[in-house]
Amino acid sequence: MDSNVNTYGIVSIKDFAKQLGKPESTVRTWKLREDIPKECFLTIGGTVFVKVNTFMKQMGLTA
Repeated sequence: MDSNVNTYGIVSIKDFAKQLGKPESTVRTWKLREDIPKECFLTIGGTVFVKVNTFMKQMGLTA
């Protein structure tokens, strides 16, 4: 998942979905249903980004 993460630790929702092997619409649905906590997302100028480090912590994927 790290290959597209920039200096700020964010990746577009489109790239995030690709990394998970899921359609972007699925990730957006998870976002709307809050299956992925809202703290994991950042919207800048209409583009939705995923805060990868926050996502990893919220999902229990880091120590």
